[in-house]
Amino acid sequence: MKQFVRQKFHLEPNIGLLNDPNGLVQYKGLYYVFFQWNRFEKNHTYKEWGLFTSKNLIDWNFKGSAIIPDQEYDLNGVYSGSSYVINDKLYIFYTGNRKYENRRKSSQCLVISKNGRNFLKKGIIINTPTKYSEHFRDPKIFKGKEKDYFIVVGAQTAETKQGAIVLYRSPEGENWRYISELAISQKYQMVECPDLFSIENKYILLYCLQHRDNEKDIPLKSFAVYKIVDLDEATGRLDDNNLDENYFMIDYGFDFYAPQTFKDDKNRRILWAWMSRMNDDEEEAFAKLQDSIHCLTIPREILIKNGRLYQKPIEELYRLLAEKIEIEKQSDGQFDIVNDRHSMYLKLKDIASGQDIDWTVKDEIKINYSYKKKEFALYRLNWLTNNWDKKSCDLESLMDLEIWIDNSSIEIFINAGEKVFSSRIYPKHQGISISGNLCGDLSVRNIDK
Repeated sequence: MKQFVRQKFHLEPNIGLLNDPNGLVQYKGLYYVFFQWNRFEKNHTYKEWGLFTSKNLIDWNFKGSAIIPDQEYDLNGVYSGSSYVINDKLYIFYTGNRKYENRRKSSQCLVISKNGRNFLKKGIIINTPTKYSEHFRDPKIFKGKEKDYFIVVGAQTAETKQGAIVLYRSPEGENWRYISELAISQKYQMVECPDLFSIENKYILLYCLQHRDNEKDIPLKSFAVYKIVDLDEATGRLDDNNLDENYFMIDYGFDFYAPQTFKDDKNRRILWAWMSRMNDDEEEAFAKLQDSIHCLTIPREILIKNGRLYQKPIEELYRLLAEKIEIEKQSDGQFDIVNDRHSMYLKLKDIASGQDIDWTVKDEIKINYSYKKKEFALYRLNWLTNNWDKKSCDLESLMDLEIWIDNSSIEIFINAGEKVFSSRIYPKHQGISISGNLCGDLSVRNIDK
């Protein structure tokens, strides 16, 4: 394995480990992307909040540490949370983690900033109710349709060890009252990173289901999903509170977790997520020769179409597209692209009905669509086993394909964002070559940043 070039258009710190996006907000003309960060090592032994800011979602400034674990209630980690602008101040909510003789104590905490640069800790605002274990975390604030504010918290019941989501209410953002157990899982032992927001008078609930080994207190498997619901704000009740059914995957790729959204001044609902679901061995190998590990997905605008969540790259990203790359077309309908860079953009449209797709990205990625099977699949060469791993989804028809390749990642948007695949790549080559069958109008561009 070798050191590879840092990415061009994905947010990643220059050192350490990044995971969940936190506190996404637009404040005083700047976009804020906080994130879970271990600035000392490339592992999960330490957690603070790092920060990126931008005026235009293209040019980013890395601000380093923003909120660090320096109080009794958060000494073992400033864990995930969210932000909201209230009375021209930035209110930041996070989970403070404290361990006493290896026993976890979680507290939901508040930070207030008047300028987006100085962050004043106000202390604990929510203690864990006795009904729940100390796996009680990831507060996400949203504004109700009237005047009140709400927070959803990921939880685990204390007695039965079932995953749940809990709802709180506040008139001003500082004093919070428990409202209800919003939803519960019968199959999973924890629910993480809940997000609840409205689009077109419908509520969308994002959440991460997690299997845990409760005796060893370790996660085993987790993934991010969503469902469209109705929320009665007066009672704190959902029309569908079963977290195990009627959900849809947010992303079908290898690396997508802990999504969070916010609304900007263009009235867009924008999503970022942590671009990793590596196991410990994969993570260690991926980071071995790098100064940092992990990144966030590209920012996506999310919409509701035909009763489903659609995701598309925000419009600002298209400013990064540079010169076109010439495609070498062969007489048998195949094509070859050779580029000395490892970052590029592909758009395939006007795909012939009933046509299969079979593309290879060097010896790192394979993209396949079978019209007969109604299946779209992404294959990735595992950098530990050297075997091809597969992720797939059902897909009735393929109409267009949009692919963003960065130096060590790929994001694929299918049918204008109907389905999305996000995955990291361990690139073996400085440049890139793509080959496959040409079954529509294909345009290819370099990406400059």
